[in-house]
Amino acid sequence: MNPVRPRPVALLVLIAATSLTASTAGADIITGTVTPQGAVVVILDSKGAEVAKLPSGPFQLQLPVGKYKARCTAPKEREQAFLSLSDPVTVNISCG
Repeated sequence: MNPVRPRPVALLVLIAATSLTASTAGADIITGTVTPQGAVVVILDSKGAEVAKLPSGPFQLQLPVGKYKARCTAPKEREQAFLSLSDPVTVNISCG
C-alpha cells in the first residue's frame, strides 16, 4: 500500500495562501480625497514618522492597523487624526 504524500504544488499553494492572509491581516485600505486644489498632506504614524505624502485629489493607501495623523502643510497648517482598522476606511482631508 502506498502512503499518501503531499504533492509539492499543493503544499506551495497552501504556503502562499497562508502568507498572503498573514501579510494583509494587519493592514487595510484607506481611501479619501485631499482638498482644496494645491493642498499637500503628510501622513504620520503614532511615533511621528512620515509614512506617506499626498497631493490634492483622491488617494488610496494601505496602512497597518493603528493611529495616524494627516498633517496639512499647504495651504493651511492643520492636523486630523484617524485610525486604520482591519476594514476599509474612508478619510477625507480638508486643508482649506
